[in-house]
Order: sequence, then structure tokens, then C-alpha cells
Amino acid sequence: MSFSELSQSVLEASLCASCGACAAVCPESVLVVSPDQPTPVLAAGASADGCGSCTLCVDVCPGRETAVPESERRIFGRTRSQDERWTGIVRSTYSARAADPAVKQAASAGGAATALLVSALRRGQIEAALVIGRDEERPWVPVPRLATTVAEIVECAQASYCLTPNLQILRDAPYDRIGVVGLACQIEAVNRMRNLPQQPAVAEKIAFTIEIGCASNTRREGTEYLIEERLRLPLVDVTRMKYRAGDYPGEFTVWDRSDRRRSLPFHELVTEFKKFKTHRCLACPDWWSGLADVSIADGDPNIFRTSREGEQTDKASLVVTRTETGQALVADTVRHGDLEVAENVFLPEESLGLQRKRHRYASYAADNPGAVPSPPVAGVEVERPIGDDELIELMSRDPQS
Repeated sequence: MSFSELSQSVLEASLCASCGACAAVCPESVLVVSPDQPTPVLAAGASADGCGSCTLCVDVCPGRETAVPESERRIFGRTRSQDERWTGIVRSTYSARAADPAVKQAASAGGAATALLVSALRRGQIEAALVIGRDEERPWVPVPRLATTVAEIVECAQASYCLTPNLQILRDAPYDRIGVVGLACQIEAVNRMRNLPQQPAVAEKIAFTIEIGCASNTRREGTEYLIEERLRLPLVDVTRMKYRAGDYPGEFTVWDRSDRRRSLPFHELVTEFKKFKTHRCLACPDWWSGLADVSIADGDPNIFRTSREGEQTDKASLVVTRTETGQALVADTVRHGDLEVAENVFLPEESLGLQRKRHRYASYAADNPGAVPSPPVAGVEVERPIGDDELIELMSRDPQS
């Protein structure tokens, strides 16, 4: 049975990426995944024996195999070269900022992803955007949301540094054109759907994809630890929360019932969150999947250093287009006055997040042969990985010193 195979090959091996794709494509709706239960389980009353004869949940799962080469052949007609190991196949690279000051202010960095979604919604290219919002009763809990207004998209502008299964919401989405924002694993799952001879219906709802660079995601316990132990605020007293509030690069901030604000510098969030990772996130081979129409990262390649040193810098996004759809999306957003761009160059060696991913994956692959997802191209991993703490310290020194 499909779920039995998924359990054995992915769940029991701690390789679930918590993307929600399996629940999204299950024709019997017997799989359940949610922010409270980010790995799939059988719905109440369902059994593994009765889950049906299809293999869809296994076919779309990126947990053990990301299928990046197969997806690249379909999208680009070729696979990436060894030189493209950590960038993927690129059309254009920009430094970008949302033209609307309110959008830029709401975002973690330059607001490029939010501006692309807002512009696409206004122009009728999409009917809804799949983004991450906050639970109304528990503001520290991230939840997937189908935003259908500009205000809803802007409200969800900030990055969410917490595992949030989001693709399952596509299953019952009453829209035919949805802009999807996700991390590498989620974009890989979407493309595994598209690789199938007959695409699941949820894949046909997706108008375009935007991915955000990810060094590794964090279990919700990490966020709860920061609130309860570091900021000494009971969860029941939290009324609002942002991972990067205030002046760039932002601070982890919560507000209590008296609207009192409590904050931690962003670099402390990075340090504390290392205690709350999953095996799949730590063993992930991709910072970007390279399969989205547009890939986005913070324009600052080393937010940790910027936060620790208290540097002052302007918000900006790094934007990489990969497909004709992505190039047209950026061009249309610029033409309609919603995004400002300038040509740029991405230097992977300067990106702390990417280099953390690179060295960590090399370490995990060496220590767990055959038990981690395959890289998108073989033969280019670092021979002597640097430990995460050492790498962070090394790359966070003042470059002028």
C-alpha cells in the first residue's frame, strides 16, 4: 500500500520534508498533515490497508529523492552542470525592492516575493497566493493561507522560520490560478507532481512558483522556546509575533496582552534554532531547488553578521529568474511599477546560508551514505566540511579585518 511504503521509506527514516504534498494528492483524502502534525498520518477511521492501490503519495514525495535532474530535463531540456551545483540554471539575476513602501516595510528584506504576488493578483494572473500566515488563536503558530486580497498578501509578507506544511491546502482550493511560494523541498514536490504522466489536479492549479532560499527549517518547539525561555512570556499571552520585526535585519519579536514588545536580535535566533532541527532539514541537499520560476533570497548574503555587528543597510532582495514564466513575471511586475530591479551577480561563496547548507550536507552525506537525499549533481561536494559553529564564526568576521 502507498502509505505503508511511504512510512517505511520516508517517515521511519526521518526523511519527511513536511511539505504536505502527499496529503494534497491523496485521491482518498486519507492522509492528514498540519502545523500541529507536520508529518503525515492516517485520518481518523482510515487504515493503511484501505488507502487504495495508487502510489501518488510516494510518487510526489521529495523526502528521499528530490528528482531535481528529472525535473530539470523537463523544464530546461538539460541538467545543471557541476559549476551550477548551488545556483541551478539561471536566466537573469537582480537586486530588487518593492516599489510600494508599505510592502517593503512589511517584508523581511526587499519585499520582492510580496511585490510579485501583489502585482500578479492585481493583473488577474492569479486568483490567490499560497503564503504562510499566523494562527488567529495562537499567533506563534504558522499556518498556510490562500490569500485573495492585497491586504492578505502583505499581512503574510514576513519570512517564517518554522516548518509549515503548505501544499495540502491546494487539494481543496477553489481556485484555478494560484501563485505558490515555498522552500526547496516544496518546489521539488510540485515538480515531482508535474513529472508524472498524468498530473494530479492540484498541480494544474499552480500558475507559477516562487522559492525562498533556506539553510534549514526549524521545528515549532524552537519558536516556543524563544518565547517562553528566552523572552519569559507564556504562550497564552502572545498576541502578535514576527521573526524579523523593526529595522533591517530585524529582531525576533512578540507582543503581549498589554502590547508590550519583547525582542531578541536575529543572530540569537539563528544560534538558538540550531537545537530544533529535523534530520531531513539537516540532510537536505538544496538551498534553492533551482526548479521554481523565480528564486529569491535576502539581498544581504550574511544576515547573521549584519545583526551581530549592528550594521545599518537598506532592505533588498536577490531575485533569480529561471523560466520564461518567471522572467515574464518579473518584467510585468516592473512594468506595472510594483518592483524596482537592477542587474546583479550572485556569489554563492559569500552567502552564509548557502555555505552552511553546503558544508552540512557534505558532512551528513559522508556520515550517512545512502540515507540522505541525492544532490542535484554528483561529484562536487566539499571534501573536508567545516562544522556549523566554526563556519558561522569564520564567515561572520569583519571582512575588513
